[in-house]
Amino acid sequence: MTERHLSPVDITLEGIGHVLRDRRLEVPAFQRGYSWELEEVGEFWWDLRAAFEAVNPEYFLGTIVVTRQSSARQATIIDGQQRLTTTSLLFVALRNEFLRRGDASRAQVIEHQYITTLDLGSGKQTTRLLLNPADQLRYHEIVDVRAPAGDSRGSAGHSEGRIARALAFLEEQVSLEAKNAGPHWADTLIRWIDFLERRARVITVVVASESDAFLIFETLNARGRELTVADLLKSYLFGLAANDLPLLENNWASALRALETSATEEIFTTYVRHLWSSMEGATRERELYGRLKAAITSKPAALAFGAELDRAAPAYAALLNSDQPFWASRRAVQPLAETLLRLGLEQNRPLLLAAMLRFHERELADLIRAVIGWSIRGLVVGGIGGGTTERAYAEAAVAVTEGRARNAQEVFESVSSVVPTDDVFLQTFAVRRITRTRLAKYLLVALSQMEDGVDDAVVVSDALDSEYRLESVLPRNARAESWPNFSSDDISEWIFRLGNLYVLRDEGSPRPLSSLIDAPRWSPDVIAERQAELARMAALLWRRQP
Repeated sequence: MTERHLSPVDITLEGIGHVLRDRRLEVPAFQRGYSWELEEVGEFWWDLRAAFEAVNPEYFLGTIVVTRQSSARQATIIDGQQRLTTTSLLFVALRNEFLRRGDASRAQVIEHQYITTLDLGSGKQTTRLLLNPADQLRYHEIVDVRAPAGDSRGSAGHSEGRIARALAFLEEQVSLEAKNAGPHWADTLIRWIDFLERRARVITVVVASESDAFLIFETLNARGRELTVADLLKSYLFGLAANDLPLLENNWASALRALETSATEEIFTTYVRHLWSSMEGATRERELYGRLKAAITSKPAALAFGAELDRAAPAYAALLNSDQPFWASRRAVQPLAETLLRLGLEQNRPLLLAAMLRFHERELADLIRAVIGWSIRGLVVGGIGGGTTERAYAEAAVAVTEGRARNAQEVFESVSSVVPTDDVFLQTFAVRRITRTRLAKYLLVALSQMEDGVDDAVVVSDALDSEYRLESVLPRNARAESWPNFSSDDISEWIFRLGNLYVLRDEGSPRPLSSLIDAPRWSPDVIAERQAELARMAALLWRRQP
């Protein structure tokens, strides 16, 4: 394993306001955006306020990890973005309250000391805290006194919206503080500024390089604060990258953009887990960091995995949304992707991800069609959510990744043990109750297409799905006295039987049922007979063999 040595580290106990005043701080592009919701901002404020009201006001806000840039007056934030951003917004709220009450001189002092600075390169005022590209424009707008916060709170962006909501909340609280202080409002707000400058303290850890910073970050957070797997993985990989860190940063940021998410969100960790499973076999989330750390022990390995994260992200995004650019050059496969998404399964993603990166369009279409069939069989028979199915799909994914499985038939050889046989599928389908409306509708629309002689009846696009509505003969609120062939004891058994359900197009009627849909004729025997026929059709439509 490659040893990782730290350069000299500066550790200082200082007020968080002093951190903002003492240097320009930058959030790197690969970092997540501002993620605090109002609940977290509220906790931050009320904790500070409780300390502010104490006899000896003092509060500890934890550790912040930054790196030195070329100038000693600049630093890159590795850990502490949320606390620093929220504190900066609190200074903005304090400045705005002075402005609102007509004290522009003090407002200007707060702005120049804690919020903005003159950039010598451009000759323009800029923020002391520079957020990532996703957040900086809106942050700069709400900080700028010429664009009051009230003019910029309609952003659709998630983190931008959070910034505006956080500022609105803090402005409300600061205004209330000033109001409660009466004629001494200015003294109270100045006490707040002094409290943030000297008494609301952090331990600032300043290291020479970002790779050192990530090692510190990983060590500090291994003891206490709960992190996402993605947080830990990033710190570990970035620490290994050393002088090639910018390359890995770019790959990481590019993957996040492709997935339209942040590293804090569960979907990113799930993506990393599914990618790793497609390469190394089934991996549970609690195992992921340990397995990655054991396997990736050098800079070349870290860079290679970063490149793969970037390369695979657009394909994984396409597994979550059939409108993604990945499908633009694979139009024949897109309706299959829409169909698969309707089933709402995750177990097949490592396999499909591996295939999307390696199969030609025809082989990919054949595989997705087969996976739809295997998924339907698993959903009807049951047990598809267990670890056995996930392992089988992951093993098949590894076979695809390694070139041992090059088409749907060869993939089937890896997953055949978890795909129900025709006999089991037919017998189970014939008596199955389906309570998931989305699944029941898909099954019946596909079977209706088969009945109409459609060539690829398993495909139910979003447009086609929208043309149908799901109906039931025996209604959910059925009472035995209105349905003479059903007893009150077992009426609920038959409501969700597929034989009792049908799909109806606006311009048509359920032709096979037209002569039966009335209470005197409808009975358990009729439902059972109809469902047995649907089962025979289903076994032919959702085939076991590709």
